[in-house]
Amino acid sequence: MLIVFDLDDTLIDTSGVITPFKMHQILELLIKRGISIGNLEIAHLALLALSRECLTSKEAILKELERYGATHLVEEVMALYKAPLPDTFQVKTTPNAKKVLHDLRERGDTLAIVTGGSRAFQLEKLEKAGLQHSLFSRIEVPEDSKKKKHYESLLQEFSVCAQDSVVVGDRISMDLLPAKELGFRTIHMRWGRGLFWPVENWIDHSIGELSELLELYPK
Repeated sequence: MLIVFDLDDTLIDTSGVITPFKMHQILELLIKRGISIGNLEIAHLALLALSRECLTSKEAILKELERYGATHLVEEVMALYKAPLPDTFQVKTTPNAKKVLHDLRERGDTLAIVTGGSRAFQLEKLEKAGLQHSLFSRIEVPEDSKKKKHYESLLQEFSVCAQDSVVVGDRISMDLLPAKELGFRTIHMRWGRGLFWPVENWIDHSIGELSELLELYPK
């Protein structure tokens, strides 16, 4: 079986670890550039709340820059957002992700990642989370976050039917809807943004951690 994973808030705890760190860095940069944001910690909590409501962190950042009248800093801010994490920074996986991936691989499933964003930054997250690239037969990182054509290419590359394949992700419109349109089975991951958005009735399954995959699709 082909199983396609999103990365952020599906395999790794982006919302719990990486997003708070990066958003804090961005607000500190605004302060250095003379932008008045009020109390730093209050602004940080507000930006995290906004991020949960947006489809992507980039969308939240752009809205916040507009609110502060700091759109002239967008290139510098986005460069900081995509900049490498500190050497000692630890990226956590979602619960049991490593074990589940190894178990799926050992039983013969084909694993792939389709994740939006900067390729260098996404691969860095994988490495810092201790997820070996060799676990995955393909890793695709569309910078425009449009995933449908990448799902299609995986079906062709591995000569599998969409009906016998699964896409797992936390963001319904970005991760799961294009997969459903192609006939994939869809699994919603209740993590990060996935905790705050209602589950659509066309989604096949909704899970709280990846170990449930092994129960849904036993070999």
